[in-house]
Amino acid sequence: MLLNPVERYMWEKGFKEGFEKGKLEDARRMLDKGFSLDVVVDVTGLSSNQIRNGE
Repeated sequence: MLLNPVERYMWEKGFKEGFEKGKLEDARRMLDKGFSLDVVVDVTGLSSNQIRNGE
């Protein structure tokens, strides 16, 4: 299936947003399980501010 440039942009944007949302969900679960914020930052690649603010 070929996408026109607008469809491709929207697909890529949605994919990236979904991927980041998944990382935030993983970070929250890790914190709930007792992992330290430093470990969560290291494993997910998110910043501590992103994790705290849910960005």
